[in-house]
Amino acid sequence: MKLTPAPLLLALALGAASAAHAHGLTLTAQGEGAQLVGRVAYTDDTPAAGIYVSASLAQGDGTMVTEGNSDAEGRFRLPAPAGKRLRVVAEGEEGHRVEVIAEPLAPAGDEASVAALGLLREDIARLEHRLRMQDIIGGIGYIVGLAGIAAWVSARRRG
Repeated sequence: MKLTPAPLLLALALGAASAAHAHGLTLTAQGEGAQLVGRVAYTDDTPAAGIYVSASLAQGDGTMVTEGNSDAEGRFRLPAPAGKRLRVVAEGEEGHRVEVIAEPLAPAGDEASVAALGLLREDIARLEHRLRMQDIIGGIGYIVGLAGIAAWVSARRRG
């Protein structure tokens, strides 16, 4: 009986893909007056503590305007120019890097609405990075399709 390495390679590829997906970074950030506020987390929504965060003007020469680290909950609050769009970069020790553009919030008059908007942005970012059932079914369909193509090619070679 001839043993093919295809099942082993498939298992290794699936294992590596899930490990790589589990350790990505997500970043939400917004300008609140003269501060840059946001949160860094891993894709499984675990807070990313101690992550280096820097910001530069979104349109300009890329000069850094502020930098700091996330706290134990993955949150950061850094001094920043008021009313400017900022390019925010978070870099982890494992080599992970994520970049977003932080839009300044228009003055709303009360801090509760600003905080609520920040929480909404975090919820949206969390939903964007969640693994959905349709993604899993699509992946399984992709694998079955590749197996079908391999079987078709193998059958054509045999006769």
